[in-house]
Amino acid sequence: MVGGAHLFFLGALIVVVLVLSWSDAMRRALSIAFVAILLIFLALRELPLLLPGDRLLGEHWNWSGELLAFLGVLGVAQILVARAGFSWQELGVTLRQRAGSWWPGLLVLLAVVGANLLLLLTFATFRLQHVPAETWLYQATMPGLVEETVFRGVLLALAERLIAPRWSVGGARLGWGGVLVTLVFVGLHGFSAHVLTGVLPAALLYLWLRARTGSLVLPIVAHNTWNLSVYFAHL
Repeated sequence: MVGGAHLFFLGALIVVVLVLSWSDAMRRALSIAFVAILLIFLALRELPLLLPGDRLLGEHWNWSGELLAFLGVLGVAQILVARAGFSWQELGVTLRQRAGSWWPGLLVLLAVVGANLLLLLTFATFRLQHVPAETWLYQATMPGLVEETVFRGVLLALAERLIAPRWSVGGARLGWGGVLVTLVFVGLHGFSAHVLTGVLPAALLYLWLRARTGSLVLPIVAHNTWNLSVYFAHL
């Protein structure tokens, strides 16, 4: 569940975004949509954890919350496509990769995830005695599918309409919108040395892959592979 420090950070960031965009009607609408979608995602994901009784799906992970949040955000995305002039391709929901981006993206994915795995294998300070099969299945599917669709998909598209990308990094167009999404993503994971060394590099990788390829395919693969590698390194 989202802790108090996370909520404080999120609230402060929301206030800053709204204040900076409030004087312009279009930017104000984009900011409100960004905040609303983020809150919908968090609320739907946490909802099953607040209900009494056993988990609807699985024993160790919040499958039902993730699926509910995923479907809810996709529903809002459909409204953006139908009413606000967005396209599914702009949201990254496409199998089509930008020309010449597939192999560079895949090579960067393998290099960064491989380097992280090597560091973990070298400096791991604890070992996991047993990892349930459900954990492997969950980490191989849900984090990338859900979080990439929300953060590097819908939220990034809104943020980049709010603040257009200005920089070119290795063939990827990036800007303050990507920085905003990354701050939200990292902040919701907490504030610790582990987050700075483990979550921030991963978030930057996912953002670069999304911007370089124009699709969520490689960010989803990278996200799930990163999570699996963390568990593997601690066996």
